[in-house]
Amino acid sequence: MRGCTILLLSFLAIPCVAQEIAARGAEGTAREVRFDSERALAGWTIAGDASIDASKSRSGTGGALKVGPKAKALLPLRDKDASGSVDVWVYDDGARPENAKASRVGPRWGLLQRDGNVLAAGILYAPYLGGDKGYTATVCDGARWFESLFWLGVNRAPARWHKWTLAFDADEGIRILHDGKELGVQIDAAKAGLEGFSAFAVWGDDGTDNPQTIWLADLAVALGGPMALAPIVEADPYDAKAVAAELVARHPAVVYTGDNAPAAPAIEDLPLVPRVSQHGITWTFEAPARAGRFVNGDWYVVGPATIAAIDPAPRYGADIPRRELDRIDKERPESQRVRNGFMLNPPARMEVAYDSGVRNWFEPALIRKLPVAMRPGDALVATISMPRGLVLKAQLRNKIERGVDDSSPIRTAAVLTCVRAPLPPDAFRPAFCDRGQEIYLARDLRRERLPAAAAAHAPDVDLYVRFTHRPWVGTGFFGFEEPVENMPQYGLEYGRVAGLCALALCADLPPERKEPLLVNLVQIGIDLGGMVRAGHPGWTGWGGHGSGRKLPIVFAGLLLGDEELAAITKSFPKTSFGEDEQTAYGECWTGATVVFAGHSGIDAATGAGRDRGNGWGPYEHTPPAEWRDGPQTSEAYRRCCTSVGWVGQALALRLMRAESTWCHDAFFDYVDRWMYEDDAAFVTAIKEATDKDHDKPWARQGQTWDEFVNAMWAAHRAALGAPADGWKRKHDESYYRAAIERRG
Repeated sequence: MRGCTILLLSFLAIPCVAQEIAARGAEGTAREVRFDSERALAGWTIAGDASIDASKSRSGTGGALKVGPKAKALLPLRDKDASGSVDVWVYDDGARPENAKASRVGPRWGLLQRDGNVLAAGILYAPYLGGDKGYTATVCDGARWFESLFWLGVNRAPARWHKWTLAFDADEGIRILHDGKELGVQIDAAKAGLEGFSAFAVWGDDGTDNPQTIWLADLAVALGGPMALAPIVEADPYDAKAVAAELVARHPAVVYTGDNAPAAPAIEDLPLVPRVSQHGITWTFEAPARAGRFVNGDWYVVGPATIAAIDPAPRYGADIPRRELDRIDKERPESQRVRNGFMLNPPARMEVAYDSGVRNWFEPALIRKLPVAMRPGDALVATISMPRGLVLKAQLRNKIERGVDDSSPIRTAAVLTCVRAPLPPDAFRPAFCDRGQEIYLARDLRRERLPAAAAAHAPDVDLYVRFTHRPWVGTGFFGFEEPVENMPQYGLEYGRVAGLCALALCADLPPERKEPLLVNLVQIGIDLGGMVRAGHPGWTGWGGHGSGRKLPIVFAGLLLGDEELAAITKSFPKTSFGEDEQTAYGECWTGATVVFAGHSGIDAATGAGRDRGNGWGPYEHTPPAEWRDGPQTSEAYRRCCTSVGWVGQALALRLMRAESTWCHDAFFDYVDRWMYEDDAAFVTAIKEATDKDHDKPWARQGQTWDEFVNAMWAAHRAALGAPADGWKRKHDESYYRAAIERRG
């Protein structure tokens, strides 16, 4: 650090955050400066209107550093980038431009690296920011201030002094605090190219419309040693190597029929074991217990039994190191923090307690601790949490990292079921939400329902088996709590995976090749159906999020001969399924007679179009010239996040002759419209009316994103007996019209 600056800083009491950061650093230098005379600016580099203002004081004595428009004040702190923190008080008088939605760089204050990269907080204006109302953090090169932004959720009003702490914690990385409270923003130092700081700076408002002046007071600096940044690790649990390893470890698949139906073993024939393990999770019993396996490889224990330990061990509160906390964790009281959590009998609603990093659906009242007594009828779902710094590739698309955007913080999950007596080896695991434990048997699968359509393109069956091998235990929505190594992370991929799997099972593959995938998909359908039976509201139309859950339920019902599951919409008419809520018969502006019913579709429970306050409901009955933000959003989601994931599902159901069982004809006709309607002129019309360009290969009708689905459609759809022009025929559109009238 530069000597002149050190000598002129006054030694005063250092705030607790600065002391904490300094204690972690090897250098441990801590100082504070008050702007009570011109001497306080010795060592600073000043440009423009920045000076000591003796009339402005935070505490009534001394002064403040006044920073006017386009001014800059820079304080070098040392010759290298390292850890530490800066506390500074900033007075914001609330001034704002007349047009707060015009892009503009307002006042900022922050930390600089020697290469010029900046971590700063301040007031930034843009159409997508609320600069007139709150503050934004930015990471940039000191010139492109809008390059990487983080909304801080701190109100500017009323005009007052705000205390800001910007910290490079040697162990925990970047931290931002306001008035002593840590903010939920998560900025990855390694990704941002930040290795610490060597200077502090403040920049004045860069605008000319009602430019703002700010004041700074009581600057406290704590300098530490080098940053100990954990490297970012990327992994793909679905690459060829990982898939091969999972196949080796998989429970052997046997094609059970009435001819080779196995008997249930005697209790004494089950192994007496101290523990069982699956998917990296080990349950240890208080005393050795009799355990067996379901047809899909999941474990059961003959109860009652007590779980004394789980590995990896659940962790709670202060036992979770701060460096492992993400932005959601930090918003919760320490007593509500959990890692590697488990739930006994998860409820069929959007409430979980696996990990305190779960958004929206985390319910701390459901947190359990060991030991846990299990009785027949119980299901215990255990999880492994995602560590910070691990980036996992999700099924088909997207990358998931703890604390980033809407990512799930759960890596994997496994289910242990407690039963009354041993079960035959071909028994499916009862749904994890089913306390009555209805048992289905693989010997009863109606495999004759599966056609043997020529595989026009070789399906990647091993990959599909891996996609479906681990339990899909998501009871929430938006992917906030879904284990990344178990299941898709977005509804579009739910739909794609469900369609790919069902379509592969309709292809002319050997029975033994199909069997592992068949067992997996039926098990998923049993679990999802069990959730609906236990009262789950379903998966509403919400962009692409609600797709893909209905097909596994219907498929399982058809193969098991369970009419309630097969006709799930008829059995539970108020349950939401995205594909159905977002398709309806109605006159479309393109001339079609079936429509995409909007980003949020039509509520299955009420029949009302869902606008959600954004105009996200039915819209295709109006021409693009009348579309505003809501319909434009809906059209974007129609093309990016829904339709392409429905084609495989619809084709598989048609091949199985299951259209009537599905109980929503508009879905099939809409998919035909997506694949057969020439949208070239319509894309042009939308561009002319809204300036939105959908002329991208991935956004055009007539295709999906999966080669196997495209090939199977080309080979088989036209040959099926079902008419391919239902999307042009006249239909009863009263349901759609009523939804428009009742929209809200």
